[in-house]
Amino acid sequence: MNSARVLMLSLVVASGCGDPQTPPPPAHAPVAAAGPVDAGSAVVLAQLEGVAGDVRLSRAGSTGPVVAGTLYAGDAVETGADGKATVRFADGHTVDVGSEARFALGSDSQGIVLTVARGVVLSRVPASAGTSVGSGSGSAAPTRVALSILTPFGLTRVGSEPSEVSVRVAEDAAHVEVKLGAIEFVSKDGQTLRADAGESVEVASGRAQVVGRAARVVELAPISVTLRTASGRAEVKSKGSARWRWVRKDGEELAAGDGVRVRSGTAVLTLRDSASLLSLTSGSEAVLEGAGQGGTSDETRLDLRKGSLGLQLAAGRSSRVVLPTLSLEGAGAARLAVQRTASGLLVEAQAGDVTLVRGEARQPLRAGERATVESSGTAAPRVELLERAAMELAPGDNGEVFHKGLGQVALTWEGAGDAVVDVAQDSAFTRPILTGLVHQPFVNVAAPARGALYWRVRKPDGTQVSAGSVRFAPEEAPKELARLRNVVPEGPEKTTIFYQDKPPAVTFTYGAEARATSYRVAVYLVGELSSPVAERTVSDTHAALDAGALREGSYLWSVTPLSSAGAALQGGRMNKLELIYDNSVQELVIESPRNGQPAAAKIRATGVAPVDSHLSINGRPVTLDGKHRFDIWSVPVGTPPMLVFKMSRPGAPAVQTVRTLKQRGP
Repeated sequence: MNSARVLMLSLVVASGCGDPQTPPPPAHAPVAAAGPVDAGSAVVLAQLEGVAGDVRLSRAGSTGPVVAGTLYAGDAVETGADGKATVRFADGHTVDVGSEARFALGSDSQGIVLTVARGVVLSRVPASAGTSVGSGSGSAAPTRVALSILTPFGLTRVGSEPSEVSVRVAEDAAHVEVKLGAIEFVSKDGQTLRADAGESVEVASGRAQVVGRAARVVELAPISVTLRTASGRAEVKSKGSARWRWVRKDGEELAAGDGVRVRSGTAVLTLRDSASLLSLTSGSEAVLEGAGQGGTSDETRLDLRKGSLGLQLAAGRSSRVVLPTLSLEGAGAARLAVQRTASGLLVEAQAGDVTLVRGEARQPLRAGERATVESSGTAAPRVELLERAAMELAPGDNGEVFHKGLGQVALTWEGAGDAVVDVAQDSAFTRPILTGLVHQPFVNVAAPARGALYWRVRKPDGTQVSAGSVRFAPEEAPKELARLRNVVPEGPEKTTIFYQDKPPAVTFTYGAEARATSYRVAVYLVGELSSPVAERTVSDTHAALDAGALREGSYLWSVTPLSSAGAALQGGRMNKLELIYDNSVQELVIESPRNGQPAAAKIRATGVAPVDSHLSINGRPVTLDGKHRFDIWSVPVGTPPMLVFKMSRPGAPAVQTVRTLKQRGP
């Protein structure tokens, strides 16, 4: 029997089976997909993940509620009205299963066969597919999974190349939508069709045809969008109005055509019945053109007039954000940053893979990539890899980061391969900032002016890789240590002054002389009485020297009363003074550079650190002198240029202080 007849026979058998009636779940514990299977030659085909709601597993004649775990050849899974799950294959290929669906797993000579009787499934083959190897009992899964989706209406060959394909099976029709890549569809009558990205295969009344993107109409019901100010102040302008007004504290619902602009801080737009969030930051302005929803699909239409737009697309949903010259499509969790430039848009995929759509052209943008999109012309977006932020934070408790205007930090971890990253403002991850898949061992996130970041990194199968946390705050004004004016009285006792940071200000006091109209105070280094290091003539019984006039050392000082003619009325008696540097500072003191200081190829860094501390600048260890002071030249890093001072002490979290410099040039 030739291969064509074998294929047709399998299609006929599958289509004739119909949708068998599934018995109600028995009243016993859930069926564990990873539970024991008494079939010596059982073949491990996939892992079941993300189980939520009503999901049941049929295996070896037994049916019941299911928990996550291994799927074997012959297993069948069914979802209820609120059920959903994800099937993950050994190479990273996933199939998301929606509500009211039923499928069974099997294999043939060309790979794995997913037999879908009803419902919607979404197949994704990442570009990294094939980099991992299957594990578990039974036969090992292939390094690259070639998947075929069999329905009562035909066979869809997805293959193992990067793709994103949605298959919807109804009672009398089927719809196969190719969002990325290409598929081959074989109908029941043996007709073979090819559909590329942006095209669909429609099967109805026994006839299959390829339909272009322009011919499809997706009906989405309008939904409400709520605007709230997360921090700072934002304004809203109703459609047709010329007046801007402040956003109410409790938020307000936006209508199509309403404008939003952010004076300072962050404003957040939320979609009804969706976890997707859109955020605008200081200096940004946008106009909401509408929002719609249908099933698990969301669409937001927005005109970003200026500034930046942050997008956190919800997990388990298909999202589409339509801008005037570009649309962004995602299937699952993703974090994007969109910036309006003079010539177009700059789009960063910090986490999650999405698709850029311009007219009929579609281009993937993977996590860790940036696309430059020109508004004029039809040139394809220019895609390049994102660089790590200059300031990196490793797993664990990274202590505190003091800064003024730090843009981004890179959260890093060990190990290669895909990972799922969650970043939140709290340790319970109830206030998320970023969620999505990444392909490199780092993710860049915005540094908050004040507050904390918590992050966790997991493999796609849920295994934890690492976690960390760090607290941010504005750098406090440098403490002027020992700036109190130290009083040095006249007398036989030596006065000793201990100081930190810089030598202090000193005030000499002495008794009045009835005939004197002024007093001359002279200060000498011990052993060098020929020339004073400081001298003042004053009319009062106290003479002040500014901070830094006297440096560390031993001194003798005298006061001589003077007549109105300037003659000495009596000889000055020598008094003793000693200035001793005592490093008991409890925190890092940075004297230079200052925030906002002009950048240069090298910047002088000076200051003092606590006695038991270790210091580095931009990752390079700094040698401290015997009094734990430093005075070195450092090369700035990042954009804008900066110096990152990292201080570590035994038994204490690290403290990092960022000094941001002014970029030279336009």
